[in-house]
Amino acid sequence: MTNPEQNPYGYPPQQPGQQPEQFQPYQPQKLRKRQLDADPGRFTWWDAGATLLYVLGFLGGGLSLVVISIPAVDQMLSSGDEEDLQMASFLGNAFSYGTLGIVALVLSFGALMRSIRTFAYLWWLKLLLIPVIWVGILIFNAVMVMVIGEEPQTSQNQESIETMLGVVPFFAAVVVIALMGPYVEEYFFRHLLIGKLSRHVNIWICAAISVITFPLLHFLPAYLAGVGDLNMVTFLPYLTMGLAFTLAYILTGRSLIYAVLLHVFNNVMSLLVTYYVMPWAEEMEEELEQFEQAGHILRVVLIGA
Repeated sequence: MTNPEQNPYGYPPQQPGQQPEQFQPYQPQKLRKRQLDADPGRFTWWDAGATLLYVLGFLGGGLSLVVISIPAVDQMLSSGDEEDLQMASFLGNAFSYGTLGIVALVLSFGALMRSIRTFAYLWWLKLLLIPVIWVGILIFNAVMVMVIGEEPQTSQNQESIETMLGVVPFFAAVVVIALMGPYVEEYFFRHLLIGKLSRHVNIWICAAISVITFPLLHFLPAYLAGVGDLNMVTFLPYLTMGLAFTLAYILTGRSLIYAVLLHVFNNVMSLLVTYYVMPWAEEMEEELEQFEQAGHILRVVLIGA
């Protein structure tokens, strides 16, 4: 409505006894902020090629064959020395993750930038929730293992990683296992299997596929080598991680960057435990065993028990 104070003709004609309408200035309504979707985009033939490279090159060992063809690595493998074998294994993983990481970063760069922009909504809460989610995963796994009633076990996949890390510098492990690995896995299991597939299939069906395939593919190399040890206790940690990463990805608007950050934090903490906490715990365990033996000897000497 036109402001009568700005109208040279004054108020419009009124009926007898009718009061002129009062001018109400326009007040824009405040829009409630919400989490925006990062829009992962559509499937492309490049995504299909990257998936084929992941299946044949990484899971099938094709990329590792390239590393083995290097004379220095071949010499490590033929030396028979355990440290050389583990270092060659690490170099194979580094080359595989490095190659796939570059491919994944190039193909998902646009979606990554969009997810960084949408990350601004409640960014401080999202960052605070990362360690909370990690602790929650640990507590849930511990409770479930007690409920199942089986002895805690380490999967063949985890044992192989820990053995390999025994000869690898910490920062090299961080680059490969805590940076390259998470980005590659989040690209395939969250960005493609949920983000892009959800354009054609219900997002929660995509989530179920991602949660199930994520732990299974971690056991596939061991089964191909004939040393598979899949059971509920070894399967559970990967299942809960996959579930946590998937829910975080969906609830933050299909945010690739948040899923990657959560995965990176989990792997960094695992490396810190492997490199620094476990050696200290083993030393403490040895000291406690010596203390118990000394106490037992003292009891025998003093009271003959």
